[in-house]
Amino acid sequence: MSGGDDTRGGGPAPLPVPPLPVTVISGYLGAGKTTLVNRLLSEAHGRRITVLVNDFGEIPLDESLILNRDGDTLSLANGCMCCSIGGDLFDAIDRILEARPRAEHLVIETSGVADPAKVAQIAMAEPEMALALTATLVDAANFEAGLADPLLADTLIRQVRAAGLAVISKADHAGAEATAALAAKLEAMAPGVPRIEAAFGALPIEMLLDPAEIAPVAADHVCGPDCGHDPAHDHGAHYRSWSWSGAQALDAAGAEALIGAQDLGLYRLKGVARTGQGWVEFHRAGRQVSWRGAQAPADGVSRAVAIGFAARFDADALDARWRALLV
Repeated sequence: MSGGDDTRGGGPAPLPVPPLPVTVISGYLGAGKTTLVNRLLSEAHGRRITVLVNDFGEIPLDESLILNRDGDTLSLANGCMCCSIGGDLFDAIDRILEARPRAEHLVIETSGVADPAKVAQIAMAEPEMALALTATLVDAANFEAGLADPLLADTLIRQVRAAGLAVISKADHAGAEATAALAAKLEAMAPGVPRIEAAFGALPIEMLLDPAEIAPVAADHVCGPDCGHDPAHDHGAHYRSWSWSGAQALDAAGAEALIGAQDLGLYRLKGVARTGQGWVEFHRAGRQVSWRGAQAPADGVSRAVAIGFAARFDADALDARWRALLV
């Protein structure tokens, strides 16, 4: 007997809940994932979206958007939720699937060193979820150099080959000629995968949440024969991270020079800090460094996080030199 005709429980059985659409956002460290997610959460799109963030650092959301903070979860004024994955991804997804009212869309921002195919597999295997898209951000300013690095190349290739949409970021820094060459390289690496350029996360929301015009991603494309767990790709063993927070001010000139230093093996760094000249926000991805004025965070605490290859990144030296700059 169908659920709609069975009233023995006092009424019709509830209609089945449709699968939760999932968009996976991938890309290497500094490619622009956080900027894209921040823009997605900040738009007044009227959708109930939950975002899981599994990258180092925090999403720099406008405080005026945040209605409530509860542990690792932010409730936003536009109906969205933003959660950091403090523990197991499966546990976080279970909480989201059990929540009522349930989200209308789940966006997972993977770690910068993750293989997105493995995350996409979760959505494909879970009956209550449906993979909508895997979008991989490709850093036009640093991708070519990354491919030439034997420690980066495999991760970059896996991320591109897992994509249903390749989002080329930082084309303004790379220039038209380099961006065109990158587009040709991406076509060779992942034939037929659509590409779009997006500056500062400016991407139509429909491209991520309603990719009806984007060719569907075949299962063998999302996860090819090399998708199984390989101990050689234990990213936790390949990378070292560093973080700092405090109330002290930084020496601005010294900090700007340290962020751009080439002798520490540093790949990615980002943060916001107070200096004698006011608050600043800083980013480094590869050799590209930005430093600009910023508003003070709500709690008045300066923060910085960094990551690099374990074989190269001297986190202890960075920590010592950073603390020497505290005023």
